[in-house]
Amino acid sequence: MSRNKKILLISLLSFVSFFSTLWIRSADLMESRNFISAREIVLNNEWFVTTLNGEYRFEKPPLPTWLTALVMKIFNNFSDEWLLRIPVALICLLLVFYIYKLVKISSDSENLAFITSFVASSTFMLTKIGAENAWDTYPYVFMFGAITYMIIGLKNQNIAPFLISGFLFACSLLSKGPVAIYGMFIPFIISYIFVYRCDEIKNSKKRILLALLMGVSLAMIWPVGMIIENKQLFMSVLNKEKNTWTTRHVRGFFYYFNYFVYMGSWAVFSIIPFLKKWDFGDGKKNRFFKFGISWNILTLLFLSFVKMKKERYGLPIYIVATIPIGVILDYYLNKKWKFLKKFDRIIFYIQFALIVIASFLGIVLLKWKSYLINFKNFWLFLIFIGFFIFIIGDLFKNYFKEKNNFKKKIILYSGLVLVLVNVSLTWIIEQDIRGKKNKEHLLLETLQKTKLDYPVYSENFSIEDVWSVGKQIVKHTPEKELPDKFYYLSEKPLDQEKFENYNVELVDDFYRFKNRNKIIYIYFLQKIE
Repeated sequence: MSRNKKILLISLLSFVSFFSTLWIRSADLMESRNFISAREIVLNNEWFVTTLNGEYRFEKPPLPTWLTALVMKIFNNFSDEWLLRIPVALICLLLVFYIYKLVKISSDSENLAFITSFVASSTFMLTKIGAENAWDTYPYVFMFGAITYMIIGLKNQNIAPFLISGFLFACSLLSKGPVAIYGMFIPFIISYIFVYRCDEIKNSKKRILLALLMGVSLAMIWPVGMIIENKQLFMSVLNKEKNTWTTRHVRGFFYYFNYFVYMGSWAVFSIIPFLKKWDFGDGKKNRFFKFGISWNILTLLFLSFVKMKKERYGLPIYIVATIPIGVILDYYLNKKWKFLKKFDRIIFYIQFALIVIASFLGIVLLKWKSYLINFKNFWLFLIFIGFFIFIIGDLFKNYFKEKNNFKKKIILYSGLVLVLVNVSLTWIIEQDIRGKKNKEHLLLETLQKTKLDYPVYSENFSIEDVWSVGKQIVKHTPEKELPDKFYYLSEKPLDQEKFENYNVELVDDFYRFKNRNKIIYIYFLQKIE
């Protein structure tokens, strides 16, 4: 297969993986914060000093919000969440090609680069996070890009890759501070020196230092500006964030050691790198595998030492794990079935069983819920069922007729089944079934399209409410003076004694969240003449 065809196939698979489910889920807390800040950037035409519901937003660096605001500005759209997730999908697509480039330059193998990027584009956690426009994806993708160009610079000794690396390093810092330095860059440096020794790094130490200084200098522009804007608040936010990493979401040391599960259909292949000593008959690939597995282990250990843990914080583990998986899959593809050892054949039989089980479960789940699917999705339902049946049939045919093709098909369908299951079950079950629960009331998010003309007040509201109503919500207190006309958002029926000087001109109720039937009321009040 030619290089252009490989890149085209990876592009198509990545597009399906990262773009096909953007429109399904409603915004969670982290996305809401990003979307609100982006909306206020555009509406206030203030790009440098970011705010959240009208107040300074210093907790997170602004680059992901700037990218989201840019989409809002270009499309003049402040409410369609699928559109506002395009930046994170593009970033994940960029990650796949960074992986391709890093593997190609490090191993000098086009096939290995293709296989590794194929694994990345069909890894469950990457496809999941790739549809959520929070901050977590950006720093690690930009850092992986910085590492990629740093390796290119180490190989060809040119200055240009180091300058690109420095720029991407700055982008990482401007996305979520130094988290990717700790969680990805330091493990990379240790692994690279351990495997490839220090010769390349010694020869390029000035260029590496230039890239790092450039990255830090560019990234410091925003925090220095915020210190000038409001030093006391900025420093208090830093202290709060520092304490958060040791007091909130505290998990045990082994929390990320189940990362294999979140590799999805690659779970078995992500375990076997640790089960035996591998020899691929090629010194360059052996060293690259050793580098990849060392980077994988160190990333896992570094993140495990941090007290604050969440599933999405383990993202660099899933990114780096694609490297040793890719090397092993490339070895299997180049090895004839009759020369595979018993251990390797058992791995393929296990993977065969998992693919068949996953396909049958996909069919059963879709069939079980099909009575709730409206007619417009019936053909979509049949297409997904057809794909699963074809995969099962093709695997059995190759198992009995041609074991070399069977081996290749196992690897191919391991990626495709994950994508099919993710897309089909997300589209049909989550959208068509969960969405049917909310029939009695409109969702609060519909107010975004209404564009309320008057200010909104509330005593108790969440950040998700601020995103849903489409504008800033003012915190109401008894001593606060109210305007002549305003909207009032309330979790319970209005206590009119609090607003005795106002007439209630309009009242409506909504479902507060997409998948939870919680009612919230909105009142339009006008001062009595």
